[in-house]
Amino acid sequence: MLRILYITSLGIVFGLCYEFLPLGGEMGIYALGTFTGIMIGTYLLDFKKFLLVDLIFFGFWFLISFDFWVIPFFFIFLGTQLLFRTLINMATYHEKRVVILGDGELEENVRRSLKDREGYYFSDTGKIELLIIAKLKPSHDEIREILQMKLSGVQVKGYLEYMLEYEKKIEVSYIDEEWLLNAYGFDILRSRLQNKIKRVFDLAMAITIGILTLPIMLISAVIVKLESPGGVIYSQSRVGEKNIEFMVHKFRSMRADAEKGGAQWAQVNDPRVTKYGNFMRKTRIDELPQLWNVLKGEMSFIGPRPERMVFIKELEKQIPYYGLRHMVKPGLTGWAQVMYPYGATVEDAKNKLEYDLYYIKAYSLYLDIVILFKTLKTVVFGRGR
Repeated sequence: MLRILYITSLGIVFGLCYEFLPLGGEMGIYALGTFTGIMIGTYLLDFKKFLLVDLIFFGFWFLISFDFWVIPFFFIFLGTQLLFRTLINMATYHEKRVVILGDGELEENVRRSLKDREGYYFSDTGKIELLIIAKLKPSHDEIREILQMKLSGVQVKGYLEYMLEYEKKIEVSYIDEEWLLNAYGFDILRSRLQNKIKRVFDLAMAITIGILTLPIMLISAVIVKLESPGGVIYSQSRVGEKNIEFMVHKFRSMRADAEKGGAQWAQVNDPRVTKYGNFMRKTRIDELPQLWNVLKGEMSFIGPRPERMVFIKELEKQIPYYGLRHMVKPGLTGWAQVMYPYGATVEDAKNKLEYDLYYIKAYSLYLDIVILFKTLKTVVFGRGR
């Protein structure tokens, strides 16, 4: 009975962690498993009896195990968190009346963004609480009216500010050099401390994941070799930090003659992709050899995905500020990869750039961890390319 209660308690704790602590939940799997595995095994092998020796064994190991401290800690922590969150929501939650000043594409973008966002509704009557300026250059009279509203307590957000805060991207079609000059953030470009922390994170992740996935890489190498003629590893020149080219390595997921007619954009359901190559792309297994690029310092674990020079030259002609993504090291995965679906058009490249620039502007170790777990979700459910 005690073992059933204990195992059930662990299940409840794990469920709460998973539900309310998106990061802590996954990280806590290993901590909670130290003693649980022993007890589950003991219970399954001896579910008909409960002897005094079992009670002694249970009590002794439970008291010295890490789980003994994990359970009360998480119950107290989660209970406190839920209580404060509930009280804060009860005290502060109310729907905001929103007015959008503008028309055309910008107004439609904001309206579409707010449509399914909880806590906001459009209203032309009553007390306005949030004014969103969906135009880049309001008239002089509009500016005076906006200023009066702001001074009376109305929260005012410009279009670019709104998209940055709510959609987590920088719309490159509407920024200029002045905006870039005055924009806060971009600390990763000048902070030596943040760069050192990021490098330690890269090395730790590359070594850990390299060790954990070594069996997968060995099996994949054999399957790639057996499935179609050609090499196992496909190496290709890509553009990295400060436009320096380097050789990126991947498991070959296409036929060996996939580019006999010259460089081509990858496509959705690309016919050149092999059967196992399609599986590797969906689960990102084909990217695992790039852990070597991370160890060498040519790539970061998280950052904008590296592109080929032939494509970059073309994209820089069509997309403003495309070259800004090369201010940092490219990554195995990135904010654009977890926020935007796979695509192979110029418009897709522009949309991904907007997320890449947000990442560079708002970089933090916390954001890297968020991207890491979103990527793991993609890998587990096979939602890659």
